Amino acid sequence: MESYLDLLMAQQGEVTIEAAGGGGVWVVADVQDGSLAPVTLEAIGAARLLADSLGAYVYAVLLGDGVGDLAAVLFQAGADGVRVADHPALARLGLEPYLAVLADLFAAEQPEVVLFGATEQGAELAPRMAQRTGGGLVEHVVALDLDESTRTVRGAVPIYGGEYFEVVACPEARPQFFTVEPGAFSSPYLDKFRKGEPTPVAVEPVEAAVRVLGPAEGFTPPPVPLARAPVIVAAGRQAGDFALVEELAAALGAQVAGDRGAWDAGWVEAAQVVDVRGVEVAPEVYLAVGIRGDTFHNAAIEGARYIVAIHPDPDAPLFEVADLCVEADPRAVVPLLLKAYQA
Repeated sequence: MESYLDLLMAQQGEVTIEAAGGGGVWVVADVQDGSLAPVTLEAIGAARLLADSLGAYVYAVLLGDGVGDLAAVLFQAGADGVRVADHPALARLGLEPYLAVLADLFAAEQPEVVLFGATEQGAELAPRMAQRTGGGLVEHVVALDLDESTRTVRGAVPIYGGEYFEVVACPEARPQFFTVEPGAFSSPYLDKFRKGEPTPVAVEPVEAAVRVLGPAEGFTPPPVPLARAPVIVAAGRQAGDFALVEELAAALGAQVAGDRGAWDAGWVEAAQVVDVRGVEVAPEVYLAVGIRGDTFHNAAIEGARYIVAIHPDPDAPLFEVADLCVEADPRAVVPLLLKAYQA
């Protein structure tokens, strides 16, 4: 009978034999700044659970230039096989070169399920690969489960800002493509003793239709519309000193806006009025300075991720929807914010 020590030593010497291919659950790795994006490892963990239920292997695909060393991490995360397409033509994400490699690889391997990260790369490649292969696609999934009787994978997709989830599947289409939201799945334990030998993929260079030549000279890009601004500093009647509001917006790299009161005061143009009758916004951060918050204004900021409200009236309606409420005179608070930010 083997001792515990013998079993431990055997485990430390474990080498994953490269799976021969065909079918299986595949993950298309996302390489960012020379490293694997965290969502790639999270997708490997999700793929491992699916593959174990399906009785299948997990494969990962690496595309890039000088990315071969990253295969070791994919094996450690749970991949049974890693295909590496390493070529200077793949150094930067390009639709035609990447799609050519994936299309040829998937035509030969016939994957059952393919996972991408819900990243810029995944958003570009997943729908096009689904269209090329006749597969089905579910995007932005935050959970996956399996109908074992039909081998259909179902994905939960958040709707209404995550208030509800819709379960979506493509029971007839194969392969089944999914893009997984970063952070939705747990990152797997990296087993340093788990090793494998990656398989190189031949790359026939395909010229990209769009090439990056360098920075444009003598060109100023158009401003981002207020409705798409990531950070907004908006003023209301109680702001007092609008110049301070503009200074705060400049310090934060934010766009300036206002409510109807700010428009009446001549501080903002009509295109800067946050109101359901004006512009509805959904920034990452919405900083309201001296805005009381009527029904039309508050409805226009429902899509904001984080709302900060500064107003002297504790009964201001905006306080009911804000994430952070500062009950104070903006003329006293804004200079302190500027001083703290510039320190």
